[in-house]
Parts: sequence; structure tokens; C-alpha cells
Amino acid sequence: MGRGNRPPVILAFGGFDPTGGAGVLMDAKAVHAAGGYAVAVPSCLAIQTTATFDRIVPLPRSALERSLSRVEESFRLRAVKIGMVGTRAAAEGLLRFLNHHRGLPVVLDPVLRSSSGTPLLAGNALPAYRNLLARATVLTPNLPEIEKILARSVGGFQDAVAAVRDLALASGASVVLKGGHFPWPGKRGVDILFEGGTVTLLPPERTFPRRNPHGTGCALAAGIAARLAAGDPLPEAVRTAKSILARHVEKGFPSAEGRWTLYAPDSSFPSAANSRRRAK
Repeated sequence: MGRGNRPPVILAFGGFDPTGGAGVLMDAKAVHAAGGYAVAVPSCLAIQTTATFDRIVPLPRSALERSLSRVEESFRLRAVKIGMVGTRAAAEGLLRFLNHHRGLPVVLDPVLRSSSGTPLLAGNALPAYRNLLARATVLTPNLPEIEKILARSVGGFQDAVAAVRDLALASGASVVLKGGHFPWPGKRGVDILFEGGTVTLLPPERTFPRRNPHGTGCALAAGIAARLAAGDPLPEAVRTAKSILARHVEKGFPSAEGRWTLYAPDSSFPSAANSRRRAK
């Protein structure tokens, strides 16, 4: 909890997924679950279902920058979480904002492709996006993303540890390599954290069947941002965010397409099932 019993306020910047399973809508849910208050500026509209991706609809840079300035008029921000950036206008607008707020922790989840393989970052956005990577406090790539950023393949778990170290040294940020895509026996879900020259392995709190849930990267990075804003050290922030994510996976449900959707009802509100039982 922030000063005066107020929650820390986290800015979520990313795509608007109309299904609510990823993007800034999922960020807001994860921030709330981690004890923060989310404000959000969408980088673009992501036209999609839980299973398929259609296209990106860009938003004008002037609208993005105006939204960012309006948010900070209402709240003192404590951290920023960046997801899908999408366009050059969004990358440059966000970079300009961050350059005026250099003390803010920035958790960047490098969303470069959809799960179906659609590119989610315009080619002309790369120069500004590289500057965003350099501005990040924490990077949270998955295995395909770190391979893309480093332009090399990762052939085994020890190679993954080396890749995390190399990305941290190249970017100046701490790095959390998410283990959900690891194909190596006994390593799936083991996140690799590199911070201050130290490697920490963070195994999953529990394992689940391969449900291919939607939005886990968004939820984890947003949870980390919320806990950093609350004052947690990074390893503790990651552990707490992983625990919250595990609860969202456990309580989730399938969409109409069969994609597992994250959900964790707030204990302070009655669930629909409990309400029906009481009504009887």
C-alpha cells in the first residue's frame, strides 16, 4: 500500500485487447490483484479473439501523448508497465513521456509477435523501441522474444541462463526470462532472474496441465510492476507476481474458442456461483 493508505498507481501502456484476456485490460486486473491501482493508455487497438489475431489499429500520437499527460495530472505514478507498443508513433510518444520521468521504474514485456506469429511491432518503430529497451528497469521476455532480441537461438537451459546474462549486460536492465516456453525436461515454468550480477532461479509455485492460457506475460509483468511500486525487492516482486498468476490460471475458464482465460475472483466480492447458492 502506498502513502496515506493509498495504493501505488501503475501506468499500463499496451494494446487494447477487446476480449480482456491480455493487454491493458489484463494489466489492470493483475495490478489490482497485486495491491496496486492501474491507469492505462492504449498504444493501439488489437482486433482479435482469444485464439486469433486480426490486425492492429494505430492511435494518433497526439492522442497518446495527451492521454499520458492527463493521467499524471490525476495521479502520482509509481511505476510503468509496457506491453505491446506496435507503432513508431506509440514508441516515440511513450519515450518522450519517460524521458520526463526518469525516476520511474519501468517493467517492459517485449511483445513482438502474437501467439499465432503475427508481427506486433512495425519495422520503422525499431529505433525508438531499442531506446525503450534501454530505458527499462526490468525486461520480461519469453524464450522466443529473447532469441529475437539477441538474434540467436537458445539451445538448452544453461544457454538460456547465459542469454539472460547477456541481455542484462547489453541493456543495463534486470531481466526475468519467463520459463513457460522452455522445452527442456523439468524446466518448464522455471523463470530465470538476472539482477546485479546474480542469477536466481524461480520455480513455479505449482504446475498445471498445458492449458495454453491467454495473457500470462501481461499479467506477470504487471504484477511485478505493482509489487516494485509497493517497495518489494525484485526477487520478492517476481515471486509474488508468479503466485498471483498461478491463482489466475487455477481459477480460469475456457473461452468459446477453447483458449484458457485467466480469472481470479476478488475475495471481497461474491462470485456468481456463490450468489446463486445464497439466493436458493
